[in-house]
Amino acid sequence: MVARANVKSFFKVPKDGHPKNRSDAKMREEVEKFDNAFPDGVFAFPGGTKAPKIKVRALDEYCTKHGIQPKDVDKEKMKEFLVCQED
Repeated sequence: MVARANVKSFFKVPKDGHPKNRSDAKMREEVEKFDNAFPDGVFAFPGGTKAPKIKVRALDEYCTKHGIQPKDVDKEKMKEFLVCQED
């Protein structure tokens, strides 16, 4: 026997007319909880232990000063903004 769900209780129809089911509300709640765990808005996975680190602030200041984007910085100049990890 299959139980029938009460459609009116399952779907909530807001004023804009687009129904949202309870799982949408729960998902939104979980996303907000996750977002609030990072007050500065930064969420990133750490790179490998031997991967070079980039001095992002210094690179941004350089690009702003010269009116270019990071992708336009030549390889030699980019080396100034990389910090290689020592073993």
